[in-house]
Amino acid sequence: MKTPGGAPTSNSGGSAMKRILVPLLGDEGDRPALDLAAALARRRGAHIDAMLFSRDATDMIPLVGEGFNAAMIDSIVQAAEAQASERATAARATYASWREAAGVSEDAAGSRPSATFSTVTGHLPYAVALPARAADLVVFSRGKGDSSQERSGLIEIAMLESGRPVLLAASDGGGEVGRRVLVGWNGSAEAARAVAMTMPLLSTADAVTVLVVDDGDVTVTPDDLVRTLTLWGIAASGRTVKVSKEGVASTLEAEAAADGADMVLLGAYSHSRVREFVMGGVTDDALAGSSIAMLLAR
Repeated sequence: MKTPGGAPTSNSGGSAMKRILVPLLGDEGDRPALDLAAALARRRGAHIDAMLFSRDATDMIPLVGEGFNAAMIDSIVQAAEAQASERATAARATYASWREAAGVSEDAAGSRPSATFSTVTGHLPYAVALPARAADLVVFSRGKGDSSQERSGLIEIAMLESGRPVLLAASDGGGEVGRRVLVGWNGSAEAARAVAMTMPLLSTADAVTVLVVDDGDVTVTPDDLVRTLTLWGIAASGRTVKVSKEGVASTLEAEAAADGADMVLLGAYSHSRVREFVMGGVTDDALAGSSIAMLLAR
């Protein structure tokens, strides 16, 4: 890759994201996330932690309420344990078939991509926070399968509690990401942290576009961030567009498609979480679905 001025850059190797966490739930949503993680790992020689998150069956006891005798509670716990066992079997089978198809080794030595499988049993969705904090990146598919509500909970906790960027696959699964990136820029602290946390990805992109969506409440321009990215040796450009009637998220997606971008970077929950919940917001719209992979950080 070269800067706009033509000077070669050296944005590879040491700046790469080396540890990618892929939370699994033992359903059809696992494979798209693993495939996306493999595409990233191949470019960067990264290690993939495929981690099955399983709910502690005893967590069901406080939920049953009054009127349940010991036998009924035992039955509920046994059913939860049976479901956890089925999901574990499914997750292991998905992991095994994915690893064989992707040609990913379990040997982490050297610069080739590698992967390991493990299981975490705990209080969901909060159990994802600690392992996510030790990773460079957390990768999810969109909410799919019987566990879609649980996956949505894991995504939100990973975004709000881990301090790490979260990559959501495109709605159709998508392919390789990170070659052409569109940065949704509004000058917020969350957007600034998102850019800082994802510099290892941005610095290996072929092109980065900084887009300001003018919704009547934004006073920044893309120029300052473009300048910073250019000083890092990144082929960056910027522009400001008017928000469409469909909203900011749809505008970002449309502009990304027009640019041929394969990923959109956003600062998650730039407004308070309460305001996002009451009024809706760009983050929630991005979580709902997108034809382009979304990288969110906060």
